[in-house]
Order: sequence, then C-alpha cells, then structure tokens
Amino acid sequence: MNRRDCLLAALGIAVATCCPLAYAQKPAGPVGELKPLGDDRFQIGRIVVDKRARTFTVPGRVQVLGKPLEYLATSPGGMKAYEALLELDATGSEFNLACILVGLERPPNQEAFQRYSREPLQGQRAAIYIAWAEGATRRKLSAAEALMNPQSGVKAESIEWVYLGSLLSKAEGQFAADVTGTLIGFVHDPTSVLESVGGVGIGAYGSVQGNKALPAVGSAIELIVEVPPGKK
Repeated sequence: MNRRDCLLAALGIAVATCCPLAYAQKPAGPVGELKPLGDDRFQIGRIVVDKRARTFTVPGRVQVLGKPLEYLATSPGGMKAYEALLELDATGSEFNLACILVGLERPPNQEAFQRYSREPLQGQRAAIYIAWAEGATRRKLSAAEALMNPQSGVKAESIEWVYLGSLLSKAEGQFAADVTGTLIGFVHDPTSVLESVGGVGIGAYGSVQGNKALPAVGSAIELIVEVPPGKK
C-alpha cells in the first residue's frame, strides 16, 4: 500500500468513529498492520487484497455444520458464531476496509431495514467463494453452494450478495460489525458487512445447515471476495 492509501485508511477510521448512527463507508475499529506486497497488493491483518484484480482473500475455518445457520461468516468470538458456517480471521473493520479498497460502495439510497426483512436489498454486488485443500487437490465452491443443503429448497444460483458496509452502533458508538462480529449474513441483518440480496431461509429457521461437501468443522478454508467484471 502506498502512503496515500495508508493515510486514506487512517482518515476513514477517524471519520467513521465520529459519525454514529450512520451506515459506515470507512472502517471504524481495530485494523491490523497494513503491509505493502507490491503490484497493487497489500495485507490488512491476515486479509490479502489485490486492488488491481478487485479481489481479496481471508483465512478461516469451518465453524458450524449440520445445525441451523443464519450467517455465512463471523469474526472469532462473534455473537452469532453458533449459527455461522465460517469463522474468519478478520475484524469487522478489517473486512470492511478490504471491501472498500476493492471498490465496493454502499448505495446512498439504501433505506433502513430490520433483521428478517423480506424486501430485496439494493447495492453493489460481490461474488463470494470458499476454497480449501483436500490432499493435493484444491476445492472451491461458491458461498451459496457452500450454504445449501437438500432441505433448504433454495437453488444456489439464485443467491446474490450485496455490500452493506454495516452500521455504527447506536448504543456503543462503535462499528457494529466489530461489536457483533457479523461479517456476512443472509437473513438481512443490517450489522453485516455483506448480505444476501433476497435473504435465505427467512421464516424457515433450520432449513439452511451447510453443504456436506465442505470439510469437517475446524478445517482450514479461505474465503474469497471478488467484484464481478463490469461492476463499478
């Protein structure tokens, strides 16, 4: 990361911290060391960002399988860890900053909504994948495929993901994704950084329990976020 990017990131943290009750467009909490890796690539904590390719990767592990899910991923110790498929090695602010640096922006016309709202969410789309090693073979599924199981009754190809940017907590005055640990949800939780556009499993708790093709709980995975070609 060049000096300008570092200064912008630091400024973003300060601005977001001073603006409670708003959707965050800048990180507002703990952010690990920013390390330049060359060729428009850099590291934020354990996240590796490729600005030119508009993609980033986060290491983590399978957290819950065979039980009701409402989140794709949380930070370690997140409040919703018991119903999140994955645990990622990133804070909410680190994850949000990575989203911003690959060009994701929250739409200015996004209206406030409550958890379990059934209205489709507006905003910039992101593609999400999960990869892991099986011996010498690298396996990769879309995030939607990783979530789906026969009882869900939902086709993976119908699921899209949108950037929200989380909120600043009214009670805590902190970035909500840092307080709750919710990074990626699919039941329309406004504290998530990324969410599903139409919601998944809303009103059918327990229908989403993860794909049995995933490795066992505790197995190492890598989450990949991309901005699809042609997106601003």
